[in-house]
Amino acid sequence: MSKQDLHPSVQRFKQFVHDHPRVKNQLRKNHKLIQSYYEKWMILGEEDSFWSSLPPAKEEEQANKMEWIKQLGVLVEDINWEEVSRQMDELGGAIGQFQQIISDVKKDRPKPQVEYPYY
Repeated sequence: MSKQDLHPSVQRFKQFVHDHPRVKNQLRKNHKLIQSYYEKWMILGEEDSFWSSLPPAKEEEQANKMEWIKQLGVLVEDINWEEVSRQMDELGGAIGQFQQIISDVKKDRPKPQVEYPYY
């Protein structure tokens, strides 16, 4: 169905939804709202306070996420990767020593004698 086949009021509603991200966001979340929103748009009109009472669109949330990612990028740039590598090597050495101690303790411990019951 082309845009020309739609009723003029439906075309205006589509343009209204396109121009109002809050409405578009709600319709994307729940497609079943289309009919009720269309009816409200026909009865209340475009200037009603109902449309501004809808939760903000995801585009605003997306902008906040992008800002957070930028801040993370700045923090990652400030990391001294040579220092991180050195500390990882030290940690690996400490873990190796701990494993060696555990294996030495296991070797020094006498094995328990298993007694089998007589049948």
